[in-house]
Amino acid sequence: MTTSTLERPDVRTAPDGRTAPDGSAHADTWTCDNCRTETNAVRKRCADCGTSRY
Repeated sequence: MTTSTLERPDVRTAPDGRTAPDGSAHADTWTCDNCRTETNAVRKRCADCGTSRY
């Protein structure tokens, strides 16, 4: 039996270390009205201050 090393796909990470489901670092984002921080669109609350996007 032989073993082989599988190469990992190129996964880009965002500055905060997270990745989008498609592997890109720049997923759709929304800007918090409270602190003007860009947050990943899959999140319902701002990653910085916790304000709801709705």
